[in-house]
Amino acid sequence: MKYSVIFAALLLLSTTVLSRHGADHPLSADDWENIMGKVVLLEDSGLMPTLLPVIMRNQDTLQLTDEQINGFRTWRKNNYTNMVNIMNEIIEKMVKFRVESLSPDISSEHLLAFQSEIHELQHQLLEIKLSCRDLVVKSFTDEQWENFAFVVADSPALASLVSQASTINAEHLH
Repeated sequence: MKYSVIFAALLLLSTTVLSRHGADHPLSADDWENIMGKVVLLEDSGLMPTLLPVIMRNQDTLQLTDEQINGFRTWRKNNYTNMVNIMNEIIEKMVKFRVESLSPDISSEHLLAFQSEIHELQHQLLEIKLSCRDLVVKSFTDEQWENFAFVVADSPALASLVSQASTINAEHLH
């Protein structure tokens, strides 16, 4: 029952995302923040697209250059719609998979093929997320990373992730 409620909520969120964003208009910072607050529910790998609004809101604290700001805006413009469309498709397919898996008329082979489709979409989504991560990683200076840790300190979950990442980085240097 718990998973059914979660999938129903995600499905509702996905239709909300689709209705608020048309591919033909630019996304305002408020729209981006609102939608990404909902999209975070789908996050299980690669937080960078979710953190991009945090980065942009704190551009003064992070001392972002005009080049960095333009790069982040361009990434968002080029990838947002596709990312949300793929997320919506994943949600729809996951719900359909759960329903079909309960049908005695559906074969295991069909379910395996269907799951492969979901995995392919998840792979495509991960590639988009990693492109955002690569942009941030390549453009941030050491000082910006330190300031970023300060910015996310207000959010215990994010601060914990940044802290763990710092620990991993320190282990790789030794």
